[in-house]
Amino acid sequence: MPVEIIPATDSRDMRRFIMLPFRLYRDDPLWIPPLISQERSQFDRGKNPAFDYCDAKFFLAVRDGRTVGRVVATVNRRYMEKTGRSCGRFGWFECEDNRDTAFSLMEAAESWLAERGMTEISGPMGFTDNDMTGFLIEGFDELPTIAGSYNPPWYSEMMVERGYAKEVDYVEYRITVPDEIPEKVGRMAELIRQRSRIRVFNERSTRALSRKWGHQVFEVLNESYRELYGTTLLDRREIEYYIKTYLGQVDPEFIKLAADGDRIVGFIIAMPNLSRGFQKARGRLFPFGFIHIIRDMKKSRVLDFYLAGIRPEYQGKGIDAVMAYEMARSALARGMEYAESNHELEDNRKIQAMWKMYDKRLHRRIRVYTRSLPGVDDGGMTADRQDG
Repeated sequence: MPVEIIPATDSRDMRRFIMLPFRLYRDDPLWIPPLISQERSQFDRGKNPAFDYCDAKFFLAVRDGRTVGRVVATVNRRYMEKTGRSCGRFGWFECEDNRDTAFSLMEAAESWLAERGMTEISGPMGFTDNDMTGFLIEGFDELPTIAGSYNPPWYSEMMVERGYAKEVDYVEYRITVPDEIPEKVGRMAELIRQRSRIRVFNERSTRALSRKWGHQVFEVLNESYRELYGTTLLDRREIEYYIKTYLGQVDPEFIKLAADGDRIVGFIIAMPNLSRGFQKARGRLFPFGFIHIIRDMKKSRVLDFYLAGIRPEYQGKGIDAVMAYEMARSALARGMEYAESNHELEDNRKIQAMWKMYDKRLHRRIRVYTRSLPGVDDGGMTADRQDG
């Protein structure tokens, strides 16, 4: 039967949207199920502050009453103001292994964006750069982190067939934690510490971390990420949302803060790898999912890096090296064997310099694609227009 593309308009449709990957990847040993509760919150227009400046349309592909694909089309007005581009985005794409279904989904997203004056489309991208970004193009046999992209190889092949080209690549490194920290790393960190007024520390509780330093951490994030691809400045409501959603869940031992007096000037956020715990939880914290996640938090021997930032006026002064040194000490004390960088822009030399003293390998590559929208350059849309 032919596939039908419909908008997801109510809670029942959104449940189908959220649960589709659980069926598509049911037998895949490398897929990491997201927490269903977090997915609901992320897509809730009343809870996610990104909807204050993002317009989004959710689409489902349905065949014979069964959901077989999904995609979100988004107009991020804040990002358009930053870049001056009329560029929409698509994200959260999942589909049965069928090119016709995939093309129909992409046509629906492209049509909706073109109707709203977009002349380009990029993706996969979420509402913001803090959402899942890019299709995996290398490293299909490697276990991703809970923040890592994962998809079958044919997704990227389909992008090329549809006329999309590379916009940017992200890379992920697997770093070997040494049996002991190289002496030259310790000497360098101590020298930097002596020459500066900067102290590097971590709080003992997530409550103290969130209350005392949470807002400053995200201020640093805004300043240091301002010019990076795909980013927009977080407003106060978003900062509150991320503090509540994420900072309260981390292990404070692996949050390194750099301060000049009482002013946070840099940070690194990492946490034990929870991939296997999330797999066992199967998307649910209760009744037993949280037990698997907590067990992973305590027993994991892999450390995942998530965010790092330094205020621009403090960059180039070795603060990153001191924070990395302190993180390495914590990793050794906890028996960590490897660290995951998570995705970094391939040309972000500043962040990659953090790993230069350690053995590492590039083991996953993620790509964001782009193209001009049909109807702008080639004379018309090929998909039926969807009501928005």
